[in-house]
Amino acid sequence: MAKRALLIGINRYQIPGADLRGCVNDVTDLRDALVEFHGFKKKDIAVLTDGAATKKAMQKGIQALVRGAKTGDVALLHYSGHGSNVPDDNGDEADGRDEILCPTDLDWDDPLRDDWLRTTLDGLRPGVSFTAIMDCCHSGTNTRAILPPDAPVKQRYLPSPWGLKAVESGRRPPKKVSSELRRSDRTVRRRRDIVQADLPEVLITGCRDTQTSADAFINGRYNGALTYALVDAIRRSKGRLTYRDLHDRASAVLRKKKFEQVPQLEGRTSLFDQPLFTA
Repeated sequence: MAKRALLIGINRYQIPGADLRGCVNDVTDLRDALVEFHGFKKKDIAVLTDGAATKKAMQKGIQALVRGAKTGDVALLHYSGHGSNVPDDNGDEADGRDEILCPTDLDWDDPLRDDWLRTTLDGLRPGVSFTAIMDCCHSGTNTRAILPPDAPVKQRYLPSPWGLKAVESGRRPPKKVSSELRRSDRTVRRRRDIVQADLPEVLITGCRDTQTSADAFINGRYNGALTYALVDAIRRSKGRLTYRDLHDRASAVLRKKKFEQVPQLEGRTSLFDQPLFTA
């Protein structure tokens, strides 16, 4: 059984005013926890940060992780950075938008859509234990507010130019966001934070659809609130957790730190009580 991971953290963006501060720390902290508590070897953990985390490099890394995972293997994809949404490009939602991840070289006309990620993850071989952690936002207010560099909290949501244009023209942006990454019903996700869905992976996201994920100053340094809570839960339990345990303990950490965001756990129910990062 092999264990491999791809950890992506982006603080530096080519878009002015979009920089974050805790994403590279997220990658470092999670990598150390994986090695110390979950049997990963450093040589099997690929890392993409800042200028190296281009769209091309992210796609290549994710494809390599998925294609290289064989039956019985454990694989982990972690993304820490901005999320956003753009107009749907395939017509599956007349007034919808696609969720996107935001590489350092984000091109609004050629984004990294969740449709691509969904198709790629659906190519996993049977029997692969795959976990995807998304410490980013896919929802939030459309605002141009640029926070000062020392602001204690920034939201990991990057407003798209289409959303801004709608607001400034007096028209409301579409309420519905078309997401191919998650397969559960949005109304269900508003009521529950652990949701059954027919996914080949276990998916952990930073917040509910109605919330944003924080990039925050915590205990003297910057981190993503979700990744901080996950790593804290892993360290306190010395890695002896199920996915359900991880969700519950991370949620408790966020509540204690006064963050409103609630982590989401999504996947097949049979996997929720499986030991973390095991086949």
